[in-house]
Amino acid sequence: MWVYFLLFFLILFFGAFYKYKLTKSSVWFFWILGFILFFITAFRAEGVDNDYVTYLMAITENWGIREPAFTFISYLSYNLLGSTKLVFVIFAALIIPLLFFGLKGIARFFYLSLLIYYSFYFSVYGFNAIRAGVGIGLFFFALKYWIQRKKKVVFFFLTLASLFHFSFVIFFPLYFLVKDDSKHLKIFIGLIPIAYLAYFVKLDVLSLLLMIPFPQLQQLVILYDEVGKDVVANANVFGFLILIRLLILFWLVIYREFLASRFDGFYIYLKLYSIGFFFFIFFSGFKSGAFRTAELFWVNECLLLPMFVVLFNPRWFGTLILILLCVCMMFFTYILSDFLRPFNFNFDL
Repeated sequence: MWVYFLLFFLILFFGAFYKYKLTKSSVWFFWILGFILFFITAFRAEGVDNDYVTYLMAITENWGIREPAFTFISYLSYNLLGSTKLVFVIFAALIIPLLFFGLKGIARFFYLSLLIYYSFYFSVYGFNAIRAGVGIGLFFFALKYWIQRKKKVVFFFLTLASLFHFSFVIFFPLYFLVKDDSKHLKIFIGLIPIAYLAYFVKLDVLSLLLMIPFPQLQQLVILYDEVGKDVVANANVFGFLILIRLLILFWLVIYREFLASRFDGFYIYLKLYSIGFFFFIFFSGFKSGAFRTAELFWVNECLLLPMFVVLFNPRWFGTLILILLCVCMMFFTYILSDFLRPFNFNFDL
């Protein structure tokens, strides 16, 4: 597992050298780091991640849910060029640039945001859920224009994201509800106790989802319920990670006016972050679906958590707290979660 931690400390060290900001003097690291991450995701060997074999089945046997973009890339790579490996190379060539340039447009502390993404999410969306990984990069692009209320551009990027993973269609109606102001913030926060109430009365959400007369949705629900049981078996609504996230939400709400005055998009990120808790708790009986859907909203942590830096004087103390949190998440996501195994290369196209 040393490869993953080496990359973590690489981002940590060089990011600290440039105060975690992307500047003209640090742009060389931006490109080198991007190439390294592309290289390890594109040429990882089978067995490094959980979903590699699943993707091979989807490519060669048309197995499971296949979004249009994945179908096209698979056809181009496998049916026309006879290579399954090329699918992973193409996805890596999309995931890394979209992530880097998407964050670049909205993250004030770029390398700190990247460090958080790497420690919290990269093990999933860089290696396992690669279709959603492309979608997240496009989602970051959409957020930039969401703040500016440029609906057509936002819908353009969300449409592209949905072509890679259908889950991103959920953001279309939310665009009209989630704005960069404090209006209705209490409603979004109030969704969390409502979700806990549904949990305590043991609402069977999985059965409700299967009652929706939409075959593609039913197939997706069944697939996630079966495939993801082992991966998120330890996910629970009172687990350590969910409690830490609730504590983060609490502090963000406490300092909302101060942070909103200094960071564009703060209320959009905060409201979406709150919605993530609702999905995770309300759909907790459908663990894999709840976990994956909530993470699409929680990925805003990459933008929210670096804001904590300005709450401390000296700022290095706030940065140190975030680094310790990232180290903790590295332990959970790269050691305990079983998302990844020791790294090996495979250059055979």
